[in-house]
Amino acid sequence: MRKKVKREKTSGFYIRALICYFLVMCLLLGCILRVAVIKTMGYDEVCTEQIELKIKVARVRGTIYDCNMVPLTNNRKSYMAAVAPTPGAVTALSGQLSDEDTDKLLGTLKSGKPGICEVQNEISGDGIASVEIYKTQGGEDACHIIGYLDSTGHGTSGLQAAYDGLLFGDEYITAVISTDGKGNMLYGSQPRFENKSSAGSNAVVSTIDINIQTRVAKAAGLIQKGAVVVAEAKTGEIKALVSLPQFDTNNITAALADENSPLLNRALLAYSVGSVFKPCVAAAGIENGMGSLIFNCTGSTYIIDRYFKCHKLDGHGTVDLRQALAYSCNCYFYNYADKIGGDALYKTARNMMFGVAIKIADGMRCAKGTLPETDSLKNPANLANFSIGQGAFSASPVAMLPLYMAIANGGRYYLPSIVKKTVTGGEVTEYDKGSPTVCMSESTAETLKNYLKDVITEGTAVTAAPKTVTAAGKTATAQTGRKDADGRKINNSWFCGFFPADDPEYVAVILSEGGTGAQTTAIFAEIADKISELE
Repeated sequence: MRKKVKREKTSGFYIRALICYFLVMCLLLGCILRVAVIKTMGYDEVCTEQIELKIKVARVRGTIYDCNMVPLTNNRKSYMAAVAPTPGAVTALSGQLSDEDTDKLLGTLKSGKPGICEVQNEISGDGIASVEIYKTQGGEDACHIIGYLDSTGHGTSGLQAAYDGLLFGDEYITAVISTDGKGNMLYGSQPRFENKSSAGSNAVVSTIDINIQTRVAKAAGLIQKGAVVVAEAKTGEIKALVSLPQFDTNNITAALADENSPLLNRALLAYSVGSVFKPCVAAAGIENGMGSLIFNCTGSTYIIDRYFKCHKLDGHGTVDLRQALAYSCNCYFYNYADKIGGDALYKTARNMMFGVAIKIADGMRCAKGTLPETDSLKNPANLANFSIGQGAFSASPVAMLPLYMAIANGGRYYLPSIVKKTVTGGEVTEYDKGSPTVCMSESTAETLKNYLKDVITEGTAVTAAPKTVTAAGKTATAQTGRKDADGRKINNSWFCGFFPADDPEYVAVILSEGGTGAQTTAIFAEIADKISELE
């Protein structure tokens, strides 16, 4: 059987070689006849027939970079060749093309027309010229940040869409070929290219660190649907943003047909939040002089006409604020919010940008989410739900960053941003991320930082503890009100935290749609370890 396959492959090779030989001989004969014809014509007549045929090969588009000036787009080289119908050009292409592409090109050359094809390597010679071009689309690891282009070359999502006016170019790399009036290539002319760079001078420099991005993307692989965002605690600059599932920027058709909707950037969508909101409630209480409240959790609290339950049905017993955060005691926060009042809690939440469509770049914002108004919080049941991040409250993963950045950074935060600067015709413009917002005192932030360390050392998130660095954070299981095909409730799992614990450098937010707490805590621990090793 192997000998038979080998004979078939050998036979196919000889057939293709014979076809190429025949074509070369035909082209050679054509060239001889062409010379003979030209010699019988006057010089003026030849000149009047000459036309420059220009073929657009690739559009010039600006580049998106990471924060270290590593190109995220225009970073994949390929080569395009302009081929004359001459024996030398055909010979030079030997082994460069697939059988299908070879057949297609030969069909064009047989008619006396020049051809354009993608080749494996740079190539030049008699009757052939090549040019280096770049793929403008980016890779999968940063697909939702970069976005993708439509058939006209315009950006449709991500930074490609937000800065399309800067990145989109009207220029092309163009193949120039001298032909006669019938479009046949003139004998002895050599193809050439105009504008030999497909990477334009305009650029967007993002805050993304591709080294962190690739590690976060790998860790996030545990999630089927969801998002992971990592930002610098002190600057608000987003160093990694991953939405799951990811997609291939060079195969949008497949993404459009995927029932999991991979084109959605879930880091910017609003979700039920759950207990990762409790530190905001804690901050409101401490700032209003109620940080020492103690409450006895029996497993439920009666509000208006029904019982609001704790996740620990037999209760946590007597707990203070530190323990309530560590063990995520719902009953404590029902009563805590009642003592604080809806107005104070609303004001604190608004100062942390909940209920606001945060701008992370020009033309890019996260979903506004929903923040209950003060009138609705006069209802004790609505206030109780809000105190544990449920009810009418929702926020995006990006919108969770200010709360945890403020705790990590002495009570203040910068708005999350994903662009450092833009370059237009050589002129650099720094992105204006605004001034820092102070939303709590330094002492309140320090107290909450220590409480959130306890969540990992002894509370509900011990599996989030990294091996190489200290950390702090909070878990959540948020009810969605939806059920799967088997009738089981679908919950969203969250983890929000920062590391190192004492002098935080990074804040991470992890969301898993329909996932488990074990997923989100494991992802946080891996991210903290990988970034610490990188540092």
